[in-house]
Order: sequence, then structure tokens, then C-alpha cells
Amino acid sequence: MQRIRFFFRYLLKDTPWDTGISPPELMDFIAAHAPGRALDMGCGTGTNAITLAQHGWEVHAIDFAAPAIRTARRKAQRAGVQVHFYHRSVTQTADLPAPFDLVLDIGCYHALSRPDQRAYAHNLARLLAPGGTMLLYAHLYPPDGNASHGLDDEGLRLLQTHLRLVQRVEGSGRKNRASVWLTLQR
Repeated sequence: MQRIRFFFRYLLKDTPWDTGISPPELMDFIAAHAPGRALDMGCGTGTNAITLAQHGWEVHAIDFAAPAIRTARRKAQRAGVQVHFYHRSVTQTADLPAPFDLVLDIGCYHALSRPDQRAYAHNLARLLAPGGTMLLYAHLYPPDGNASHGLDDEGLRLLQTHLRLVQRVEGSGRKNRASVWLTLQR
């Protein structure tokens, strides 16, 4: 159901989360690190993948919404950068050219089912280079349970199976929903 909803939202351009601006957390990371190889999980229309490529990174990016990937490819072409876009689930990563120095996830992991979160977290051990960084933005699952998705303690524990939590910064996202930026390292 979630996939169909996202497909139509991208198709109808009803994507309020897609600001077209890379967040300061990513920009700070880019400023502090030499370019390397990056993987954008749930890349949407490619804004952050393109930003990374513009700063010299070799970028691979995944999204399951075909309209989002089509838009991302057009945007990258207009920007004059090369990004390797893949139309697939973020759990289908076996053939990606790992390892990556950076795995970026802005709003994807928190929307996955628990089985998909398990597969995603398991794949991180292969995808992320030793010493590599994962930047993850997620909505937090509300204590009252009144949400269709969000990062909860179990979701975070799954990520920490192979990665070490370096930083956690809580805030609020759209509609004042509790959110978090996580920095994890392998």
C-alpha cells in the first residue's frame, strides 16, 4: 500500500517533503569530508544525490518510485552531473558496487516494514566501508502510536547491529512531528 501511495504522490507531484534543497546536516558533512563514494537510499527526485555529485562524489541512488527516478535522471542531466540511479527497493542492493564511504537516508528507513528494515540493516554491513558514515533522518514513532510510520527503538537497534551510533540530534520535522538525525559509523 505504501508503495502505491508514494508512486501516485510522485506522479501527481504531491511531495511536500521534496524541498529541492539539501539539508544543512548533509552540507556540513560534505564540507568536512573529502569526496568519496556515496549511496542515497530512497533518493526521491535526486536532490541530495545531485548535490553530492556537484561536490565531487561518485554517487549511486535508489528509489522504488519510477516517477521519482525519472525526475531524478532529468534533474541530474540538467545539472550536468553523473549519478547512477536505480529503480528498485532499498532492500535490493546485492549488485551495487560497494563499499561506500557514505550512506545517506533522508526519510526512507522509517517508512519500511519491520522485515524490510531487517534486510536493509543487514545489507549495511556490506554496503558501508569500514570507517564509513551513515547519515539518517527519520520521523520518530510517536509514543501514542498514532502514525503510519516512524523510527522506534527496535528500528534503531537493528541499525546498531552493524553500526555504531556516533551522534543523535532530535528535533521536529514537517507539522512539528518529532524527528531525529543520526550519524552512525561502521
